[in-house]
Amino acid sequence: MLNINKLKIKFIIWLLLVVMFVPINLSWAAMRSNSYIIYENIHHSFDGPVISDVSASVSEQSATVTWNTDIIADAYVIYSTEASFATSYEQGSSVKSAIAHSVIVSGLDPSQTYYYRVRSERINGGVTTDTTERTFMTEAEAVSPETPSSGGGGILIIDKTDKIPPEISNINISDIGAQTISVEWETNEEATSFVEYGEGDAYGNVYGEWGTSTEHSVNLERLKPATAYSFRVLSSDSWGNIAYSDKQSFVTLTASGEEVIPEDEPEEEDELVLPAEGLAELTQNVIDFLLRLFPDLNLEDLVNINNINELSDYMDTPNVIGEPIIDVSADEVTISWQTDIESNSMVAIAPNSAYNTEEDDPYQQVIGNSNEYVTNHELTLYGLIPDTSYHLQIRSAAPLGPGAESSDYTFRTSQEELQILSYLTQIVDNETASFKWTTNKEADSSVTFTPYFEGVLGLDQQKTIKNNNVSVVHEILIDEFVGGTFYEVEILSTDNRGNEARKIITQFSTTENDLAPIISHVKADSTVFVDRSDQIQTIISWLTNEPATSQVYYQEGVHSATTKLTESTSHNTNYTREHMVVVSKFKPGLVYSFRVESVDSGGNTVISKLHTFMTAKKKESIITVIMNILENTFGWMKKLM
Repeated sequence: MLNINKLKIKFIIWLLLVVMFVPINLSWAAMRSNSYIIYENIHHSFDGPVISDVSASVSEQSATVTWNTDIIADAYVIYSTEASFATSYEQGSSVKSAIAHSVIVSGLDPSQTYYYRVRSERINGGVTTDTTERTFMTEAEAVSPETPSSGGGGILIIDKTDKIPPEISNINISDIGAQTISVEWETNEEATSFVEYGEGDAYGNVYGEWGTSTEHSVNLERLKPATAYSFRVLSSDSWGNIAYSDKQSFVTLTASGEEVIPEDEPEEEDELVLPAEGLAELTQNVIDFLLRLFPDLNLEDLVNINNINELSDYMDTPNVIGEPIIDVSADEVTISWQTDIESNSMVAIAPNSAYNTEEDDPYQQVIGNSNEYVTNHELTLYGLIPDTSYHLQIRSAAPLGPGAESSDYTFRTSQEELQILSYLTQIVDNETASFKWTTNKEADSSVTFTPYFEGVLGLDQQKTIKNNNVSVVHEILIDEFVGGTFYEVEILSTDNRGNEARKIITQFSTTENDLAPIISHVKADSTVFVDRSDQIQTIISWLTNEPATSQVYYQEGVHSATTKLTESTSHNTNYTREHMVVVSKFKPGLVYSFRVESVDSGGNTVISKLHTFMTAKKKESIITVIMNILENTFGWMKKLM
């Protein structure tokens, strides 16, 4: 029994040593069954897909870029008119469903050289951007005025004959009030009117008009009284070139409508001159007042006091109770604290870069309510710089006597949250709409639109159009919509830190009238397969201007336009713009009549005009050809027999 207990003790000691000193990889903790294993807490980064076979085909205003990946991934094309990609744009889809990719880049200029790259991201997050320098040149614009250009969808503010932003001049501020101000300026060409502004040195707000003019005026409202603001004006022309003015500033009036007097320019006060006969009476009144104010002070002590600071030993000094509460956001901080007696609410503050302990006062400025005396204090400071460290000290003083100063506290403002401040949509026609929005700080611009099919989002038809250039004013114009079709539209901006701001329009349509699809490019091709059955395979294809279903009606022979064809293929309910139906019931060497039919997601049906074609004739095998030659050659022998 003793040996068994010793073994148990040794085993327990060994187990403890294993637990204490042997590293256990919790990433491989697993739940197992006969058919599966679930691993928990596994963190793994995946390599991006392998990209190959990149190519591009072009037309006047679009390019179709194709490539392959070794695994399922999404597809984006990044393109620019500059080899450096200093300004670039993107089109593609985030749907990860294929290894063969094709992206139609639309909204391009004729006879223009574009540099492009392709990018694909796999399901598990690995991203590959093909950095090989590739170019394509769009075709020249058709010369004949009778043939309209084919047009294309996408960003219509992308390129660019004009790459010069407007010139801003004659900036003026007027009608300054406690909460309002007017900003006027001029540009040398028609442009939009926006003002970017904020308290202190930061911006963070944008307001203006999308309408274009050469004389601009923007009224800012809901400002804070007696507050210093920084601002700059922005104007963008019809090509999307944006001009920014230099930073300027203004100070709003006080709530009573008076100008704020700078601290370094105090008001001149009239010098007080007392008559000689009243000086003795005034002195006695002051002594009586001081004795009532400080009961512990006697006349003998008062005679030995040379200045007001020496009275501090006879006055109550406020004490800060406990630790202050500091509530921090991106551009403001609220400090709350308590004192044991009524005192004012002042705070000394400085960013870390300006805090200097070698100075008598290491802080940059003192802010607060100097004439309001309370025991519960709360003070909010505005116009701070996001993502910045600050030093702070609480200073509270009673109406008379020395003030209390806390120890030094530090805090850091948070990163500024990216916000879409306002947005609007403008419908141009059944296929075209403009999306415009502003953000509180510079970010890129992206619009993703996905059509609904029978109330369900068709993710395979989703497309994203993106402008990688950053601004606070955003505009993307798309002309790929189908009239009457409803879309989910996502407006998205991303700043250089990866912060995102988005607005989703769940039901967007360019028109209430749900139009039927338009059929074009109907084509029939037939092939004979030389086998025992000599089967005919015919491929009938066509295009529609919107995703729709596919079905073919046919009948042997030539028929009139009013004839109802008796046979049909099965109804393919997949929604697509490119239709292809394979028919294997046709006979070789015969004429057939057919129509194609497509139905969109709204139930609108279109059927093509009547088409006719002849199937391929039956091909003879080599043995049949040889036998025919022999029969023709020696056929005369049959007559002799």
